[in-house]
Amino acid sequence: MSNMLSSSVYRARSAGLSLVVALVLFAGCSSDASTSLGSTTSVTADDSTTVAATDAPITVPAATTVPPTTVPAPTSTVAPEPLVLREDGLGPFDFDSGMLAVIDAITAQLGAPATDVVVAYEPVGEGIFESPAGWSFSFPSGRTVCWTGEFCAQFGGPSEATTLFIGWGYSGPAGVLRSAPNLTIGAQWDDFPSMSVFATCYVDGGGTHQGIYLVLAVDGGWDWLVPDATGNYVQNLPDPVYTRVVYMEAGRQPFQEGLDC
Repeated sequence: MSNMLSSSVYRARSAGLSLVVALVLFAGCSSDASTSLGSTTSVTADDSTTVAATDAPITVPAATTVPPTTVPAPTSTVAPEPLVLREDGLGPFDFDSGMLAVIDAITAQLGAPATDVVVAYEPVGEGIFESPAGWSFSFPSGRTVCWTGEFCAQFGGPSEATTLFIGWGYSGPAGVLRSAPNLTIGAQWDDFPSMSVFATCYVDGGGTHQGIYLVLAVDGGWDWLVPDATGNYVQNLPDPVYTRVVYMEAGRQPFQEGLDC
C-alpha cells in the first residue's frame, strides 16, 4: 500500500512539472497581441519552482533638433535728399513748420549745428520787438541755428517753446544747397538773366530770383550808386558776367532799422 501511494505522488509531481514546462514554452512562442514589451510572466510549479520570461525595454534615442541658421537681413544707408532752397520754405518744409523736424532734417544733411542762439525780444510798438543788442524782430522769441557751411535757419514765435520755422539764410560753400533752378552761391547774374538786380547801397548790390532775396558782389568791388550830372545818386549796375551771388535768403529774419548807406 505504501509503495502504491509513493508511486502515485511521483506520477503527480511528474505531471505537474510537465505542465509547467509546457506553459513556459507556450508563453515564449505566443504571438498574442496582449503581450507587451517590458512585461514579466511568472509561472509557479508547486511551492518552490518559479520560471520567469522577461522582455527588456527598448530605448529609442531622442531626436536632435538643429536650430535654423539665421542670416542677417542686408542693411543699406540711404542718403537724405538734398534740401532745396525755396522762397516759402526749405525742401519739404513750408514756413511755419515745426522747429524740431526742420532742425533734424538739416542736421541729417549738414551735420550737427555749429551754433544755436535763443534771443528774447521786448515789444517796441507796431508789432515790432527789439533785442538788447538793437535788432528788431517780428516775434517776442527768436532762435537762430547755424550749421557749418554758413547755413542758418530762423525760428520765431510767442515764446521759446512755441517757435516755428520762419526763414533761412545761406552764404556758402557753393553748391551745397541750391534752389530748384540750380541757383547757388557763386552763380553769375549772366547765367540767370531773369534775376532782378538793384543797388542796395553805394557798394552793395541786391537782387531776387523766384522770390529768393540775393546779395550780389563784383570781383574787385563796384560802385553801385554814383552821382549823375545834377548830383543825385543813381544806380550803376555792373556787367552781369562779373556779378555773382554771395548770399541767399528767404522768409523773416531779425533786422536793423534806420541803417544809412
